[in-house]
Amino acid sequence: MLKELVYELSRGLAYRRIRHPEMRKYTVLLPLLLALVMIGVCVALPIEPVWLGRDGVFASLLGLMSTLPGFYFAGLAAVSTFGGPDMDVEMPPPNLEIDILVQGKYLPTKLTRRQFLSYLFSYLVVISFVLCFALVIFNAGIESITLLRSSLLSTLFGAMIWAALKFAVLTSMSLLFASLTITTLHGIYFLTDKMHRP
Repeated sequence: MLKELVYELSRGLAYRRIRHPEMRKYTVLLPLLLALVMIGVCVALPIEPVWLGRDGVFASLLGLMSTLPGFYFAGLAAVSTFGGPDMDVEMPPPNLEIDILVQGKYLPTKLTRRQFLSYLFSYLVVISFVLCFALVIFNAGIESITLLRSSLLSTLFGAMIWAALKFAVLTSMSLLFASLTITTLHGIYFLTDKMHRP
């Protein structure tokens, strides 16, 4: 029962478990490279951006991010109902594969175009929701974060702890944004080009 529950609730992230020679490039390498560029730019700026507050980066991003989960969910719904016989035919070799839980056992399954796009859009829905939720928490908790910063900076190793926390948040957010960006671009490429090839 627990196995099935975990399977169901984490299925939105299954896009990252698709097996194909090219998938690692889209799920690991390109997002990591983009995240490193983003972090490098932030660190190299002569004046550090204001992250929190009404005019901060996170508040500006929240406006964009709050629209994305609905947009991606609409894309998921559209993909699920697309017509056309090619949508339900297995994709050409090298096949995309994923394990599907059937009666308590994981079975390797070759994906159709519809299944692949469904996994892609469901991943985008989950990641955009997580980012949106994180931005809301950061923006709503600005006073608590400011108090925590003041308390830490008054301790012996507080400056180092605060720098480590700040770097961890920046790295996590950068990786999530990078993954969202690369997966979105991958989905656009697939919908506009790859899907229409034999």
